[in-house]
Amino acid sequence: MAGKNQIEHEGIVEQTEGDQVKVKILTQSACASCHAKGVCTAADLQEKIIDVSSDHAYASGQRVILVGERRLGLQAAWWAYILPLLLMLGTLIITFSLTNDENISGLLTLAILIPYYLLIKIFNKRFLKTFSFTIKPSMD
Repeated sequence: MAGKNQIEHEGIVEQTEGDQVKVKILTQSACASCHAKGVCTAADLQEKIIDVSSDHAYASGQRVILVGERRLGLQAAWWAYILPLLLMLGTLIITFSLTNDENISGLLTLAILIPYYLLIKIFNKRFLKTFSFTIKPSMD
């Protein structure tokens, strides 16, 4: 049972290579659990592969539980969505007030994302250490 500060996802081990375990999880939006999903085109159900470091050996096909901290979800949303939005809004407001040209302001607003996501790519290893799951055997 997960604590209130943890998120759990049940998954199946796809592959094990050394201390790296690839786990397949099934993610679903709120639409996927809706009773009308059969007639709606918005239903979203996806399989994702998550890489997890583990000291324990797991066999392919074994059911496991991935555990993550809830605060890391909010932190990931900050880096992926909120901060870029604030950068774009700030760039738009500043460039439009300086140039009074919508075209230049719009282009610079979009261009600010290039160095931002390049920095995210450069610090990818640090993010991977921060945003990680732990793995434990399922009780099934």
